[in-house]
Amino acid sequence: MSGPNRFQRQCRLLRHVAGVAWVCLALLLVLPYLVVPLTSLLARGDTSGHGWRDLLLAGVHVVPGAFYLWGLWAVRHALGELAQGRLFAAAVARALRQIGWAVMVGALFNLFAVTNLTRVIQHGRGGYAYFDLSGIMLVIIGAALVLLARLVEQARRMQAELDEIL
Repeated sequence: MSGPNRFQRQCRLLRHVAGVAWVCLALLLVLPYLVVPLTSLLARGDTSGHGWRDLLLAGVHVVPGAFYLWGLWAVRHALGELAQGRLFAAAVARALRQIGWAVMVGALFNLFAVTNLTRVIQHGRGGYAYFDLSGIMLVIIGAALVLLARLVEQARRMQAELDEIL
């Protein structure tokens, strides 16, 4: 099988894998952090406010994962574009930009907002920032993807201009 056809087939396969991963990760994110605590809270009829505070805290911890899921969905969309042979399509640049923003904002939220919101919700316990090497790397990688999206968009525009000339 030739190179481009093989590449497109691999993109289709990885798109399906990314879709399955998205569903599994969404369930792993929502079930233990939101569904189980909410059903437990409603079942015991907690009126003290502690259960709702725990649920709010769980919701704060879900936010970075929601951004990462958005990024994974953008990956899936980009793979679909590549599988159709659109290497410099506007959708690929848009997907790279979305992936970059999703990774960057999710990591920044995890590094700064989760720790501070946890401190507020738990009335003063917790740190001001979570200095995690992988989180810092994700912020930088996300920013790089946003810049690469600009480059892909510029290449797409240049290709369109060349196509008009020829």
